[in-house]
Amino acid sequence: MGAADDWDLYAGHRARFTDLLMNSATGGRLCLLGAGHCNDVDLDLLATRYSAIHLVDIDRAALLAAVSRQRPEVQALLHVHAPLDLSGFEHRLKKWKRAAPTALDIAAASSAAIASLGSLPGPFDLVASACVLTQMSFSARDALGDAHRMLGPLRIALVKTHLATLIGLTARGGTALLASDLTSSSSFPLADVRPEQNLFDVMGDIVEKEAFYHAANPNLIEEIVQTDPVLHSMAGDSELLEPWLWTGAFNRTYFVYALRFRRRA
Repeated sequence: MGAADDWDLYAGHRARFTDLLMNSATGGRLCLLGAGHCNDVDLDLLATRYSAIHLVDIDRAALLAAVSRQRPEVQALLHVHAPLDLSGFEHRLKKWKRAAPTALDIAAASSAAIASLGSLPGPFDLVASACVLTQMSFSARDALGDAHRMLGPLRIALVKTHLATLIGLTARGGTALLASDLTSSSSFPLADVRPEQNLFDVMGDIVEKEAFYHAANPNLIEEIVQTDPVLHSMAGDSELLEPWLWTGAFNRTYFVYALRFRRRA
């Protein structure tokens, strides 16, 4: 299935995520981290709110294809930044599979990622992570294997790096939005969720049963922001927004949530 076919598949998710982007800032400059094929955002609609939209991803071809599908008026507002590795470790994974990285190796990779993303023309009024955190975590797991002794520390470093990027690129007084798939129907019985059920309650059940994707654990994310002195100095209290379900790739249903942070003025 190609990117064009995925456009229809993403319709429900795109509507919810785009609505969050439209309502998280009053305008200005938007930066999308992990924009990829842009099937999860309505760029035409976002162009009515934002004066510039910066698209960041490791896959330059995907971004260029997404831009080419837009009207000329929208294309004029789009800025492509690729290839940029949001994790800092993508090109190191083969080496790390042969020889496990040390804590210093992981820290160096994180610092390199933050430094490279510092080249982006920020700060931005709204910085959003487009469900890319779990994709990067899956990439590490697929390369290293579930039994790799440094997979756990690498995941934690990944979350810290991504939060530092997300909040660090946000202008003072601006907004950082972390959207993430928490789990799928392959890990939790989402097909049993009734339409009238409160999805916050379902989310609590997923977390209690630890049926989440490791990097998407909201408790871990909250703990990192609260305990890391640099992140805590930049970000105010987070706001958990109403979650949603959508059926997408591999015929799975996904549970998605979003945390919204205000950058301290």
